[in-house]
Amino acid sequence: MTIIYEGPSMLDGKPIVAIATKNSINRKTGDMVQVWILRKNIDPVRAVQTGADASICGSCYHRGTADRPRTCYVNLGQAPLSVWNAYKRGSYQRGRLDVAGKAVRMGAYGDPVAVPWQAWEGIHEARLWTGYTHQWRELISRPFRNILMASCDSVAEMAEAAASGWRAFLVTAPDAGKPDGAILCPSERGTQCADCGLCSGLQHAQAPHVYIPAHGSAQRFVGATT
Repeated sequence: MTIIYEGPSMLDGKPIVAIATKNSINRKTGDMVQVWILRKNIDPVRAVQTGADASICGSCYHRGTADRPRTCYVNLGQAPLSVWNAYKRGSYQRGRLDVAGKAVRMGAYGDPVAVPWQAWEGIHEARLWTGYTHQWRELISRPFRNILMASCDSVAEMAEAAASGWRAFLVTAPDAGKPDGAILCPSERGTQCADCGLCSGLQHAQAPHVYIPAHGSAQRFVGATT
């Protein structure tokens, strides 16, 4: 377990920390190194309650607003809070991202673009990785096009991201059907992310975009046919 970055967020300059943990038991992803991006001095539950999660989530649609509830799938009271508490106890050592031959989930929580590009040095040594950003419109995200997917919440956004040189990961309404130019996320048929690696940006430059129907509370708020 390694602290790969401590310093200002590239999104708003507030202090954040990025921590890589191992031995995931996530049934969807499989066994992957998980990178957690957290506010340094605010626990993840309180960060969401106060809006301080903007430092690590930026403009993500699923953060929620005053008019729309939070639809992020991450249960903050479980792994993110546990990792943050362990960090505050001094349980982790500082070091580089050492992932040679491993599968990596670049943002188990938080947007990878919040962390400086240099901190991700070594990601190409991984066997495979997955990563997503809602900041794909921002100039700071440009170096990440080769390794991250543009997180999109409508077909129009997917088209915009593609026109900007991104491969997209699209969350659709449950009844929206298959968008043109995209394939259903293999996890919907039981393939774990640790065995797929399709969501790694332009590493698969000729691959189609990927879509997945919204699950849980997000179903009512995703309008991917617009």
